[in-house]
Amino acid sequence: MRKSIFIVAGVVAAALVPPVQAQAATTTATVVSPKRPLNVREGAAVWTRSLRTLPSGTALTIECQVKGQLIDQGPVRVTDQWDRLADGAFVSDAWVRRAPGVPVPVCAEGQPAAAAAASPTTAGAVASGAIPLKTRGGPARAAQLLSALTNGTPLNIACQVPGERIAGTMRVTDRWDRLDTGAYVSDAYVNRGATPPACTAAAPAAPATAQTPAPTAAAGRWVNPLPGFSARPGFRTPTNPNHVGVDIMSFVGTPIHAASAGTVVEVVCNIEAGHSCDQTGSASIGGCGWYVKIQHAGGVSTLYCHMVRRGVVNAGQHVEAGQVIGYVGSSGNSSAPHLHYEVHVSTPPTSPANAIDPLPFMRAHGAPIG
Repeated sequence: MRKSIFIVAGVVAAALVPPVQAQAATTTATVVSPKRPLNVREGAAVWTRSLRTLPSGTALTIECQVKGQLIDQGPVRVTDQWDRLADGAFVSDAWVRRAPGVPVPVCAEGQPAAAAAASPTTAGAVASGAIPLKTRGGPARAAQLLSALTNGTPLNIACQVPGERIAGTMRVTDRWDRLDTGAYVSDAYVNRGATPPACTAAAPAAPATAQTPAPTAAAGRWVNPLPGFSARPGFRTPTNPNHVGVDIMSFVGTPIHAASAGTVVEVVCNIEAGHSCDQTGSASIGGCGWYVKIQHAGGVSTLYCHMVRRGVVNAGQHVEAGQVIGYVGSSGNSSAPHLHYEVHVSTPPTSPANAIDPLPFMRAHGAPIG
């Protein structure tokens, strides 16, 4: 049988192809990322590992699309669709230009990559004591809650990905186990013999079911607490593992904004005895200085330290995203004016154990710092 080729809007389509030659259709597209290269990731969210980058103008071959993290700052569109490439990696469709009217098929459920279905799994079991272990749509406690597994529940682990560092009953680790269902659990709470292999192409976030609705941890609008200023990466660094936030350098008196709507739960001076929060601090003084803590929906709390004076809000007061709550200073354990900003999940209460890196969290919720 003779094969005819037609070019339609930049997409090659084969006609009269014998059934034995038929292959899955692909879509051609182009990266549109003029300011910086586009990250190619192992999952459908910005907190998954970056595998490589692609400069603007790079041609893409898209196999299919999955639903993932909503991206609202792309130059092409606002979308929660992520394009799976031929090697099983993902790029946000917000940064991809395709020919008008050319559809992209939906990825078959449960098939993150062509070879993934045949991959062996590693046996394990939940080791979380009296508290059920939560399965999530990504490798962080801020990711979508899918279900809760009781202690002793058998697990089939497909592979591991890096994520939020967790101190659990079995180990302290940043490894998260991707189960054969596509959901994630922290390896800190998993009893296993063998070490699971690293994921080569992460599955998209497993969808919440009617029985396990998504929590409202990220509900509402989020904003940079210090618009126009960038944060220094510094969450739990090897030289400072107890630093459970990030520092945003600024000037004394710069307004600090509530990162999201919520209720003020603390307006406190936290400093070593013998010192005052109304005086400039130093690196030799312990404490957060003047700080404000806000409780948000879904068990998320934010903390704002080293204010120049007591915050301009009161405990019990409701605040909106972007509302001024205080001003930058250098009180407490501080050697220069800045805002020390923390994000905690599964609160109250807040503690170092439930602090997460604010930078990927804020990026994931449409409010990158810097």
